[in-house]
Amino acid sequence: MARRWPDRKAIISPNLNLSYADLVARAARSARELRSQGVVAGTNIGICLRDNAETLVLMIAVWMLGAIAVPMDFRTNAAERSLLAKEFDLGAIVEDRQVSAAGYTPVFAGSSWAETIAKHDGSPVWPNSERAAAPAFISLTSGTTGRPKGIVIDHGRMLLRSTFDAERLEGPLLNPLPLSFSASRTHVFSALLQGSGVYLFPMLFLAQQLADALLAGEATSLCCVPTIVRNLFDIVGERSTPIFAKLEALYCFGAPMAPAEKVRAKTSLCANFVQVYGASICGRISALSGSDLDAHPDSLGRVLPHVLLQIVNDDDKVLEPRESGAIRIRSPGMASSIHGEGTAGSGDSFRGGWAYPGDIGSFDEDGFLHLLGRSSDLIIRGGANVHPAEVELVIAECDGVEEVAVVGFPKLPEGEEIAAFVVSSSNLTEAALDAHCRTRLAPDKRPRKFVFVPDLPRNANGKILRLELRKQLEQVS
Repeated sequence: MARRWPDRKAIISPNLNLSYADLVARAARSARELRSQGVVAGTNIGICLRDNAETLVLMIAVWMLGAIAVPMDFRTNAAERSLLAKEFDLGAIVEDRQVSAAGYTPVFAGSSWAETIAKHDGSPVWPNSERAAAPAFISLTSGTTGRPKGIVIDHGRMLLRSTFDAERLEGPLLNPLPLSFSASRTHVFSALLQGSGVYLFPMLFLAQQLADALLAGEATSLCCVPTIVRNLFDIVGERSTPIFAKLEALYCFGAPMAPAEKVRAKTSLCANFVQVYGASICGRISALSGSDLDAHPDSLGRVLPHVLLQIVNDDDKVLEPRESGAIRIRSPGMASSIHGEGTAGSGDSFRGGWAYPGDIGSFDEDGFLHLLGRSSDLIIRGGANVHPAEVELVIAECDGVEEVAVVGFPKLPEGEEIAAFVVSSSNLTEAALDAHCRTRLAPDKRPRKFVFVPDLPRNANGKILRLELRKQLEQVS
């Protein structure tokens, strides 16, 4: 790309503005500095920086040396960095804050990094390895079901994800998300391979700052998570026409959204609002937008043409429409392996040539995919399987409910009981919620406990932290 468009803008950010030629040269200088500090081919290198642009440069630099990039959340503290270094065999962690490092080798890439690398040659560095089959990333999962897993994605499959998985527009992409998110990286590299360029927004920002940038900037697409969409709702209020008229697409991924939220995003934010369902283990899976969103807002849309998705039971028998079971997938972008597979509890896994992202879902009669939750969130009450999503949808219909999350908690002799955490904007009572559920839910699916909370705990993607809710129940009981 640098040979084709040497002077075209590749990265626009608060700290770095790089053409394609500048991006390659800076990565090459960084690679030579990393090599001088002991980074060699085949080594897993953590990258834990606050600056998204420098993170991108360092990832390419690591690849130039034939090493494997392990992007890390910039908020990771010293103790967690040490633990991740041990779990994922990190030869070093490149960081821009000098913390009390223990158990790993730090490479400091702070304010003087540009001066440090300036002494090196900027011509490309080529590793002595077969690129397509060599690992590009170890992508760390969010760890909502326990310790993070490391999804190994090789260069060839990363390329397929960046070309197959996201239909790209010609204009620049605005990305306000850390590159530690797998979907964020896919969209960024997709834009770069298209020659579109990327605006990398600061990691810490206010929703108003993002809204102002979208209204005034040159970006024609945005990738974000549901938390950002909800924050934008607070800024723009209720509207009958989309406020971001310059945006040709607004991609949202990382966590489920309520049907009303999807409709509102399409109506008030961007006419081409696209909810994307994907997983680190296999890339993008389905998309919902346009008339499909209008007709099926409760779904995740249609499975992409290059993805084979099946809903199966515990014996891997393929189920009929409306029957719920485990989601399993085959796709060209499917990950190579899981680093240390079998050491991190439930969640992503491979079996029989299929990728299992750890989700429970179903198809409707029209072929639209519905997500019922994580397999680890399944509640077994009196021998009956209860999916939190189906209970949450019913409770969300009750007047006064703003948000709801359903979890199971141990109780004999039933095995598990059902609790609903509710965020309410009114004087909603437990009795009113119970009466509503009695009219809409079978007895074995009704919550036996309602807990009113000011908000629900979420991770950076916007996923509800159900483990924290279960811990709250243990403290109450």
